[in-house]
Amino acid sequence: MKHHINLEDNIFVLNIRLRMVHDTLILDTDAELFLAKTLEDLGFIDSNLTTLFARLQENLKLIGRSDLFINLAGTEQQFRDVLHEFSRGEGNISALRYPELQERTLLWASHSQKRQHAIEKLITESKQQDTEQLVGQNELQELLSR
Repeated sequence: MKHHINLEDNIFVLNIRLRMVHDTLILDTDAELFLAKTLEDLGFIDSNLTTLFARLQENLKLIGRSDLFINLAGTEQQFRDVLHEFSRGEGNISALRYPELQERTLLWASHSQKRQHAIEKLITESKQQDTEQLVGQNELQELLSR
């Protein structure tokens, strides 16, 4: 049995986690303490963005679907910003200090870019569907006259 997934709350929580990772990258944190957890968090965020995108993509009848796509697109942008900070940042936790992490960062950025392009396409389609689902003036008059 499927249970209800609150996509909006999940996107919100991923945004909070992204802000935490961003803060970890820009502060003078000890890489020995935080590098492994930061990598784990980035992988977790990438995986969950993929999952949320798939669930939103599957749910064609969801009310406010285009708004959720817009929120997800914003989260993707925030994820790419964090990845950029990770790959180019000069803090203790960065791919510049640990070049072996550059490949993983590029993979996550590639995933994000693919999702972002698909989201942008679906936002356009979803907005068109929302417009098509509106009741026309003639239909409204017919419904009200009954």
